[in-house]
Amino acid sequence: MMQPYSSLRRGGEATKEGDYTFVECAELGSMAPWKDKNEPGVTTHAKITAKLDKVNRTDKFFALVLLNNGTVANAKVTLPTDGEKFSKWNTEKVTNKFATPENGFYMANAPLFENNNVTTLVPIVSDKIYPTEEEAAKNPATDIYVERCLAKVTLGTGTTTEKTVTSDTYQGDKVTISKWALDVTNKKAYPIHNVDGLNEDYTEIWNNNATTSSSINGANTQRFVDNNTATLAKRVYWGIDPNYNNNSLCTLGEAGKTAREKEFNYVTANTDVKAEPTTSLYCLENTFNLDNMMQGQTTRVIFKATYKPASLHEGEKTFYKIGKNTAIWREADLKQEIEAAVASVVLGAAGKTTVTLNAEGNDITAAGTHYIEAANISVTGATITPENITAINTQLGLNRDKKVGISTYADGESYYVARIKHFGDALTRWDSSMSYGTDNLSFLGRYGVLRNNWYELTVNSVSGPGYPSVPEVKPETPDDENDNYIKVSVKILKWAKRSQKVDL
Repeated sequence: MMQPYSSLRRGGEATKEGDYTFVECAELGSMAPWKDKNEPGVTTHAKITAKLDKVNRTDKFFALVLLNNGTVANAKVTLPTDGEKFSKWNTEKVTNKFATPENGFYMANAPLFENNNVTTLVPIVSDKIYPTEEEAAKNPATDIYVERCLAKVTLGTGTTTEKTVTSDTYQGDKVTISKWALDVTNKKAYPIHNVDGLNEDYTEIWNNNATTSSSINGANTQRFVDNNTATLAKRVYWGIDPNYNNNSLCTLGEAGKTAREKEFNYVTANTDVKAEPTTSLYCLENTFNLDNMMQGQTTRVIFKATYKPASLHEGEKTFYKIGKNTAIWREADLKQEIEAAVASVVLGAAGKTTVTLNAEGNDITAAGTHYIEAANISVTGATITPENITAINTQLGLNRDKKVGISTYADGESYYVARIKHFGDALTRWDSSMSYGTDNLSFLGRYGVLRNNWYELTVNSVSGPGYPSVPEVKPETPDDENDNYIKVSVKILKWAKRSQKVDL
C-alpha cells in the first residue's frame, strides 16, 4: 500500500506548528522490508528516500507521514492541499474511515515530548537534504515516529474461567463469561493525534513534575508523558478528540440523547454482544475533559455471561429478580408472589388468580426488565382495572418511571459493564469521598481510550447477577459511582497497555 509523505513549511509569521502550511506530498511506496529496530518502545522500522521538488535548504520544513492510508480513491484520510494550515486540516478532516484495522492500521506522526513541550511535525534538517537519491540513501535519515491511530482492547487470561460467587447473598452461584463487546465508541477522530489546546485547559499538563502531586490522591503530571529512561522518543499519553469538551453531550432529555447518538455508537441489542473472548477489538480514541467524564460518553466493555444460581433446580436456567429485591426467584415462586400481590389488591382473588408470564404483548419470560400488565393476570369472576394493575406493580415494588421492574435472566444470560480506565486507580486513585470538580491534577484522564494504547481487562471475580439485558447508559452520572464494582490495575506494554482486573 502506498504511503503518503507530506512536507510543511514554517512561514515567517508562524509561531506554532499548527500554523505551518503544506507544501507537497510524495508517495513512499510499501516501505518494505520492515525490520526490528531493537529500540525500546518501537515495534518495527523502515528506511526509504523520497523526492521532494519544493523543499530547499533555506526555508524550514517539517515532515508528516501517513501509513496505510489507502489510495486516493479510497483514502482513509483526505490529504491536505497546498497552502493549507496543519491545524485547520487536522481539525476539519475528522473521519471514521480508519475505525477498523482492515487493510492495515492507519498510522501517523506521534506527538513527542521534549523540554516541557510537545511537537508532532518532524523538522527536516537542511544537512539531511541531498541532491541525489544515492547520496540520501547512504547518509543518516530523519527519524519519524508514527503511532497506530486506534485503541486496542482485549480480555485477560482467566476472564472466561468459571467463577464461583463468594458474596453472602449469592454464595455458591456460578458465572461464566462467553462474549463481549465495546460500547459507547467514538464515531470520528482527528487524522493526527491532537494535543492542541490541552495546555490551555490545563496549563500544567506538560510540566512532567513528580514533586508537585495531588493532596488527595497523590497524582502528578508525569502520567501524561513517557518517562521511561530507555526510550528515545518520549510519547505523550493524552489527547483531544473531536467531542472532547462538548458540554451539550451532558444534556438530559431528547436534545442530549440526539447529540450523543450523533457522536457515539451504542450497543442496543443483546445480540450485538457477540465477540469471542480471544478476539481483539479496536475503536477510535475517546477522551474528554472532567466536565464530560460521564457514563454517557465513556467507552465501556459489555460482558455477556451465563449465570447459574445455586438455588435453581436441575434443568432450570431462567431466573428472575423482583424490583430492588436481591433475591433470585424461580418461575414458580415468581408466579406465587404475583398471585399474592393480586390477592392483596383485588378483593376475593385468592385462589382464583391465573398468572401468565409469557402473555402475548407482554412476555415477562423474555430477557429484560418488565412490569405487570393486564394480559398477565386473570381472576375468575373479577375484572382487572388499570388501577388494579398499578396497585399490583406497586405491591411488588415495581416502578415504571424509575425503571424498577421484574428482571428476567432468560436462559441465565447476564450482562456486566466495565467502563475503560486510561490512567485508572494506579495513577488517578478515586474513592467515594472525592469528586472530580475542576481538579485536573488529580483526575484528568482517569477514564478514556487513547490511540495506540492497549487496554486489557481481566475479570477476577463476580459478586452477583448483572443486568438481564444490555443496560442503558446514564448520561447524567459521572464515571465513578459509590456503588461501582470495578477494580483496576494498570500496566504498560509497547502499546502503553492498560490492564484492568474487574470485580462485577
